[in-house]
Amino acid sequence: MDKDSQNYYDVLNVRRDCSGKEIRSAFLELSKKYHPDVSVSVKSNPKDAEKFVKIYEAYQTLSKPKMRKEYDNLLLQGIRSNERRIVEDPPNTTHGSWEIRPDFGAHPGPYYGVKGWSRISNSKIALALFILGIIGGLSGIASVKRSHTYQKTRIDEVSAKASEHHEKIRSDARKYGKEEQVQRVAKRIFKRIDS
Repeated sequence: MDKDSQNYYDVLNVRRDCSGKEIRSAFLELSKKYHPDVSVSVKSNPKDAEKFVKIYEAYQTLSKPKMRKEYDNLLLQGIRSNERRIVEDPPNTTHGSWEIRPDFGAHPGPYYGVKGWSRISNSKIALALFILGIIGGLSGIASVKRSHTYQKTRIDEVSAKASEHHEKIRSDARKYGKEEQVQRVAKRIFKRIDS
């Protein structure tokens, strides 16, 4: 695959009269071997990444019947295109001629992002997620702490009211004695029964 004389059929290792299905099969098989996201060797070997670029360009041309037909005509005329893509209808021409121009680099970089926005690298995404994680953790700790403080304040208020009520009952018991307390309780009970 490193020879300059290779055409797109050679790159995909298929016959010139092969079917579209065979082209797709060849592309999928080679992608498993040379795609940067699948193969560990591609990440460490730039030449393997360049091979995948050639494979992709060959597939893009040969998988489209119209582009394949034009490419076959160019091969018949002796024009070979290596590491370049044939693009239909270049500017300033009206007779349907072709222009050969570079497709894309062997190392396009990260491909994350939203359409219309500039691409974001993996390290920036990881940093943003790390910062969001820290913010989420701190806000969780703060909300738990606030909730605990709020509950403790409420419990203290209820406890203070209960202590005040009990103290009043104790002071009344000391002041009036047992018999007076029994009479007060009896009056309250009979009052409830009557009403």
